Amino acid sequence: MTKTNPPPSWRGRRTKINKLTSWGTWGLSILLTAALFLGAAVPTANAATSTRPWIEVNKATNRLTLHQAGRAIKSYSVATGRSQSLTPEGTFKVVVKFIKPGWKGIAGGLPENPLGERWIGIQVNGDRGRTYGIHGTNQPDSIGTHASSGCVRMRNRDVIDLYNRVPEGTLVKIHDGRQNPAVKTASGQVTITATRANLRSQPSLTATVVEQSGKGNRLTLTGTVGEWYRVKRTHGKTAYVHQSVSRKGGSSLHPPKGKVTVTARLANIRKTPSMSGKVLQRVVRGKQLKATGKKGNWIQIRLSSGQTAFIHQNILR
Repeated sequence: MTKTNPPPSWRGRRTKINKLTSWGTWGLSILLTAALFLGAAVPTANAATSTRPWIEVNKATNRLTLHQAGRAIKSYSVATGRSQSLTPEGTFKVVVKFIKPGWKGIAGGLPENPLGERWIGIQVNGDRGRTYGIHGTNQPDSIGTHASSGCVRMRNRDVIDLYNRVPEGTLVKIHDGRQNPAVKTASGQVTITATRANLRSQPSLTATVVEQSGKGNRLTLTGTVGEWYRVKRTHGKTAYVHQSVSRKGGSSLHPPKGKVTVTARLANIRKTPSMSGKVLQRVVRGKQLKATGKKGNWIQIRLSSGQTAFIHQNILR
């Protein structure tokens, strides 16, 4: 039998993928290539009413609920992190699935294997679904408690059932059971005051960091909730930044003409003031550009060739 790539590591021991043994002759060894996604998306009203399933994990009640076509169709008892911060909160995607995953020299399907019968890997912070996942267990008595080191444990019969119901690409929303307070609509801009501030998927310090922003960067403000600002990221997606590392204000560059400095590691200069505008060139952090005007959230610049172009203000100071 041809060997396959090894299955995912067990979060509980923080085992790296390269320490795992291949499945060899133990059971079926089908490795489904993970699709890589940028960031996590929150299920929308359209997603909730579509025919595609999505998964909700409530850490407070240790319940996993499968939703489809606007209703809950199945609910399972699970185990989540021993402490509040271990199981990440936010909305993620299933990017890889394994049957009888192996773990640290223990072949899949053996009684001592802590991953049980299935692995449903979710992408967190850009990984490939090998760190956090929904999996079976060889400790069924832990189900219904806070017992894991980050993953979501299920009884083996339940994880097999779930595995058969959800495809790769399924959204997984994990939360702490509390209803998020309503976001109040706001406008203007938020300026980062910390050397480097975390932008998170939800207004919570345990939510996934989706991006980081440097001191002086300006973000478009779209709302407030508690001690958080809801802001628009460079590519238009929503994120949250805490008020302790930012302040409201700084709605434009003053003046719009003069020198501006790139703060992103690599920034696109576009032909038109739009994220779909043609990329004329890319510049690195620290590059100084000559600003000649402003259009919306875009700074008009003049290239060394004399051509006019645009760069987003969120990656400038």
